Amino acid sequence: MSEEAKNISETVSAEEEARMINVSKNRVVFKVHFSVFLVVNLIVWVLWFTLFNAIVTDPYISRAILKAFSCITLVWILIVILHYLIAYKWNKTFVEKELNKIKKQRVKQLAEIEKIKAKIAEAKQQQNNAEQNQ
Repeated sequence: MSEEAKNISETVSAEEEARMINVSKNRVVFKVHFSVFLVVNLIVWVLWFTLFNAIVTDPYISRAILKAFSCITLVWILIVILHYLIAYKWNKTFVEKELNKIKKQRVKQLAEIEKIKAKIAEAKQQQNNAEQNQ
């Protein structure tokens, strides 16, 4: 491990380091996905322009194959765009966001419970004082 990497790992918490590892894994998976997308689509379209377009003489079948390749490519492009957004733009997962919301709600609930306990204790104290005064 380089000196710079050691310094970085010493300055971040274990939780933050785990999160950074998760983000980096997501980005590497996206890069692999994008590479596969490019290679497969390159092969498909080269096959279309070299083989299918020349071999298939029926224009109906030719258009059907072209539409199928186009639809598959367009859907896959949308999937790749979503994958990019998840890997690079939406770094916090939806689960982490929901977990943070639940944690905030729990903190509020605990604060309310403490307020209620304090009011109960105050009421008991007042009741004890009233009983002692009688």
